[in-house]
Amino acid sequence: MKPVPVYRWILLFVICCIASLDELRGDDLASRFDALVLQLDDLRFHQRVSASEKLLRAGLERSGEINTEVEKALGRGTQSKSLELRAAAQRVLKEIAFRYQQQQLDLLVNLHVPAEDINLPGWQDFAETVGTDLVSRRFFKQLVLRHAEALHAGYSRNANAENIAKSFYDPWKLPSENDLDWALLLFMEIRRGDNREATCNWRLMTALSNSAMGPDPETHPAVFKRLIEAWLRQQSDPAALRDCLLVTMRYGCYSTALRLCKRVWTNPQASPATQVTALLVGNALGAIELRAEAVKRMSDYRTASVWQTLGSRPTRIRTQVADVARVILLAQSGLDPRSAGFQNLIADRWLIYRDCSLGFSDQKRREESWRMAEQLLAVGAGQQVGEKPDTKPSVLHAKPD
Repeated sequence: MKPVPVYRWILLFVICCIASLDELRGDDLASRFDALVLQLDDLRFHQRVSASEKLLRAGLERSGEINTEVEKALGRGTQSKSLELRAAAQRVLKEIAFRYQQQQLDLLVNLHVPAEDINLPGWQDFAETVGTDLVSRRFFKQLVLRHAEALHAGYSRNANAENIAKSFYDPWKLPSENDLDWALLLFMEIRRGDNREATCNWRLMTALSNSAMGPDPETHPAVFKRLIEAWLRQQSDPAALRDCLLVTMRYGCYSTALRLCKRVWTNPQASPATQVTALLVGNALGAIELRAEAVKRMSDYRTASVWQTLGSRPTRIRTQVADVARVILLAQSGLDPRSAGFQNLIADRWLIYRDCSLGFSDQKRREESWRMAEQLLAVGAGQQVGEKPDTKPSVLHAKPD
């Protein structure tokens, strides 16, 4: 057997010594941090201050990451029997976390720093939902400054997104001007929907579709538009379609609104109120297929809404899907629906016409209005209207394209 050269034994010995030295240094480092933590309970004030400053300096490494050895030593300090030591160790831990957060926030608003390099609880999900542009980054910074603890809790290892989302705020009681609170609520609701198929949060849906509730559409419109679009994509309950349409118009989610309109139009079984809202949304947005869809609903006599007028002699107004279909055709022809007998018409900020105001108090007035609409549309189409308009060709009787 060939003998092993002496220099190889020497090399092996040196390697073992270096490994042992590194291990000792690691133990010494941990012991040094533990000793500093113990000094946080020293009787001398200057010694406590000095230990705290040293731990804070060592807590953040040159690379910008939190020193895990310091974190572990302080963690052991929070389990001490001494109340003063536990409180001091907890304070230093929070200060290190705060400084690390401030460092990450500075990186967040720097567009030269890639989004994936930023380590803030919830940022990666927020970036995926809202975007990584400067508007999104600045808004998330405000969100962290206000709700850092909630975001940490929501992204802890054992966090239950559903319970956390419910524990934040009640959407029926949250003021519209609390934009950061609303953003947190929406963000956690989106995360809840991502984790599993969640049922519709009707309290939130009602708040967003009601102009007197929900976040102000004029405050951070780009951010809320993206958040609400992401939330609406998770809604699969057919009963929520009408409310979803109202939400899209309120917050400017127009591409989503058109997609929902097409979903309603391909489902004849959708409720009359949903059919009416889809027609009004399509009219407000200039949907290409709107005219054909309105013609299809000329014989839909289902009641969509009932409205009680105010005054000394209140009147009950019933709106049918067929009423709104005629209003849409008149509007598409450039005609004022009031010229065809829709005298109760009320303007709407987002839908142009308020759905409940497009009906009639009795069937006689409805039939008179339909006859006038028939004549106006026939004239508008360049047709001659005879004594019996029902027997003449009309756009109302035309087959959809």
